[in-house]
Amino acid sequence: MNITSILAWLRRLSSSLAEQAEWLSARSDICAFCRKPIQFDNSEATSGLKLPLQLRQQLCNPCLSTIPWLTRILCPRCGRGIHCDDCIRQPNRSFICNRSAVQYDQTMKSWLALYKYRGNEELAPLLGAMLQPAFEELSLSLGATMKRGSIAACWDAITYVPVSSARAEERGFNQAEQLASYLASRYHLPLLPLLSRERHTGKQSFKSRSERISDMKKLFRAELSSISKLEQIYGSVADTFSRTHARIILVDDIYTTGSTAEACAEELIASSSVPLEVFVLTWARS
Repeated sequence: MNITSILAWLRRLSSSLAEQAEWLSARSDICAFCRKPIQFDNSEATSGLKLPLQLRQQLCNPCLSTIPWLTRILCPRCGRGIHCDDCIRQPNRSFICNRSAVQYDQTMKSWLALYKYRGNEELAPLLGAMLQPAFEELSLSLGATMKRGSIAACWDAITYVPVSSARAEERGFNQAEQLASYLASRYHLPLLPLLSRERHTGKQSFKSRSERISDMKKLFRAELSSISKLEQIYGSVADTFSRTHARIILVDDIYTTGSTAEACAEELIASSSVPLEVFVLTWARS
């Protein structure tokens, strides 16, 4: 065995040991959502996806099997699993596309409620881990490989949809920011607060499509200091990766009509002095 083979074997061994250590340190005996005992058989869910280790550590197989992963995409713009009337009505969006991890069914609605409305912030890493397959698939479509460094090279930064000060005070956290923070840490990407919210609009889930669109008008404002940091990051890597546009991921929890994503992307593009491509990543597609 030559030195190259020995080094390769050592790297594989190190990676295997690190994963086993992560498994042993993070696993729980009780499912994070249904609170029933977990049988650790290291199996995958029936979707065929390679699931992040954290999900297999902290969710039981019945809960894993109920996740409605959104893998069959018929609308290339919004990532919906059926043909989308919203995108037919508005074919010219400011953002490139949205991709979502799951379909927003009743089970996912109850999971999000535990986290978002009942304040169970310990669920944030699990919901963040659920975003990984969609994020990696989107990165692969842009030429990345499955190496974490290669995925990071696709993007200049991660940002998130901001909440109003009233909502932040009521809830105590911004769910989109926490999801974005998880991905930024996992893939070693800059997390930049590129936007602020100009006013409180009330819960969008109670509003019609036309009310949502009206609410979004001039709702977001670009944070110019963070935009400047984004431009600096892009300037330092543009030649290396042969990119003509700065490229960011905008994270939110739910995609419904796309009005929030559109308003954010429109403001970001208008405020950037360099060409900007905005991709949207959401936990659920309604």
